[in-house]
Amino acid sequence: MSSPQPPRVTEARQAARAEAAEMGITTELVSDLVETFYGHVREDDMLGPVFDKAVKGDWDPHLATMKRFWSSMVFHDGSYSGRPMPAHMKIKADISPAHFTRWLSLFEKTLSEIGASDAAQAAFLARAQRIGQSFQMHLFYSPYD
Repeated sequence: MSSPQPPRVTEARQAARAEAAEMGITTELVSDLVETFYGHVREDDMLGPVFDKAVKGDWDPHLATMKRFWSSMVFHDGSYSGRPMPAHMKIKADISPAHFTRWLSLFEKTLSEIGASDAAQAAFLARAQRIGQSFQMHLFYSPYD
């Protein structure tokens, strides 16, 4: 028999869900964000080829992973437990900081397109900016340069 989760975890998840609900973030919004965003990515001259090469044309598993990732980010539901940095290290030769700038621009455009509230847009963008900065630090920064 498994033991119940500690109250702090449950309370934190409940608080995250309540905060997301106040901003109008639902699982359907997360799904729409991921599907619409990666539709734009596939059509983008800069990002499309990089992603196509990385996902080897099999988008469904990637989309499912990204839905779990963003759900985990906003709902703190623990649905994503992956390690994205190794996957990005594999494609380091194919990407530059400009790719992250384009990614964030398309992400912001998508949030507006899908009708996310201003608060939801701000929350998603803040997370996306932090993630992008962290990835770029790991991928491109060297204290010895």
